[in-house]
Amino acid sequence: MIGRNEVSRIGKNELSKALDGAFRAALMLTGSTQAAEHAVLDGIAATEFDSVMGDVFLLETVKAAIQRRPDSLHQSQQTPAHLPLQLRRLFLLTPISRDCFVLRILLGITTRTCSGILNLTIEEAHHALCAALEALPFLELATQVGHDPFPSETGPSTTRRPNVMKQGSNSKGT
Repeated sequence: MIGRNEVSRIGKNELSKALDGAFRAALMLTGSTQAAEHAVLDGIAATEFDSVMGDVFLLETVKAAIQRRPDSLHQSQQTPAHLPLQLRRLFLLTPISRDCFVLRILLGITTRTCSGILNLTIEEAHHALCAALEALPFLELATQVGHDPFPSETGPSTTRRPNVMKQGSNSKGT
């Protein structure tokens, strides 16, 4: 038989995991620990405290994180220096491509839900995700070698690469 203290400990552990996961998602969407903290608080406020461990809390936190960002989709965001290099590379993408990547790949949210959160059609969300997935290998190469992740479009390849990098960013994220 499980005692009351054991149930309480399990509940606190699940609550801690839910809060941590929501914070990490908000951080990847906002690029700011302060904005991520506020988004988590907004997510809690939008749900009943008892449902913090459910999907509704995560979705409300994600919505709040996206709403808390600067108005301009191309406005530069500070890349969190404490993130691993692989995650910092995501901040070289345009916010919409990064959003789709975070929501679909990192969080596993469905395309329909992702498009609803981002106010995109399903096709637009799919294209933004594909653009992110196509760009990421070039961003990895660029950050390793220190050159432009999208070489001249008049180079060997005749296929034009999508513009998924933030305006004003270079391969070092500045």
